[in-house]
Amino acid sequence: MNGMTMDFYRKALNYNVIGRYDPKIKQLLFHTPHASIYKWDFNKDEWNKLEYQGVLAIYLRDVSNENDILPSPVNYDDTGSMLADASISTISSVPNNNINTNINVSSKENGGTVLSGKDIYNYGLILLNRINPDNFSMGILPNSVVNKRKVFDATGEAQNPLECMGVEVKDDLVIIKNLKHEVYGIWIHTVADRQNIYELIKYLLENEPKDSFA
Repeated sequence: MNGMTMDFYRKALNYNVIGRYDPKIKQLLFHTPHASIYKWDFNKDEWNKLEYQGVLAIYLRDVSNENDILPSPVNYDDTGSMLADASISTISSVPNNNINTNINVSSKENGGTVLSGKDIYNYGLILLNRINPDNFSMGILPNSVVNKRKVFDATGEAQNPLECMGVEVKDDLVIIKNLKHEVYGIWIHTVADRQNIYELIKYLLENEPKDSFA
């Protein structure tokens, strides 16, 4: 099996596996074979390593049905969709320098927040976990959509307020501020992929959502 065939096989396999957790996957945009997830602890000013290691992927979702409502939280453990939660263990291997203040953050509990309400999340990030059955996933929403939602869906915004996301690269981590003002760091084994994932997420956040990518 040559390199191109093997890469196609891996992409197809990852697409099918992700589809079991998020049936709305429409197109695989990026994947890298090994990544780990950290979460910033605002109280201790340090990174905590979460129990997630494995293939990381970013994908386009089909949210054409505007009436779809995200499942109740009890179903998230079954589907893996838009869930970010984990057991926490403190680490010292990642520098605990303060993160860039260009990403505005506020203190949150260690556990991730489950997204709820209308399914408007154009993109998804998922880590297919090798070390336990729980996967890590995060909804990615262009900042323009967040801003429009504040104006045109005041009820939804009041019930489930969302903040514009942010992304940067620092200390060998791709740092993401999610829709709930929580900050996660993604360590990626393949150094070139760190820049690739940063540039992709930055593009997705700063541009209008797309229905497909060439």
